[in-house]
Amino acid sequence: MDVTGISSTASYSGQSGVGVEALASDDFLQVLVAQLSYQDPFEPMGNEEMVNQIANIRELEMNTQLTTRLEQLTEQQRFGSAATMIGKFVKGEVADEDGTTFNIEGVVTAVRFSEKGEALLELDTGQTLPMASLTEVTTVDSTEVA
Repeated sequence: MDVTGISSTASYSGQSGVGVEALASDDFLQVLVAQLSYQDPFEPMGNEEMVNQIANIRELEMNTQLTTRLEQLTEQQRFGSAATMIGKFVKGEVADEDGTTFNIEGVVTAVRFSEKGEALLELDTGQTLPMASLTEVTTVDSTEVA
């Protein structure tokens, strides 16, 4: 019996990325269709196996969508938390490149995010304090820790 190779069954239309996350559900369906097209006619895939594969594809797609939504919600929560610092008197401890730590304090006038997604508090003193370095938060007219 002669065996011939298959050069290409379907073109890949997924994103350039690493891992399963880079594949869309259409890509999995293309693989399933190719598998059905080239299966052994004497031992075809059973209905139960096909339904299981489709269910797995759907579950993977739903998990990917859920992860995306949770990431969006987390970003919104981080932004909301940082925005509540505007107008508050804050203190924090930061370290320079040499490892020397020093205290920064002032009233938060603005919030911005670094390229890495870190919340940075802009103070009325002209300094910037990473929100992760906060040690104390008070109202401007109070010395009570919030």
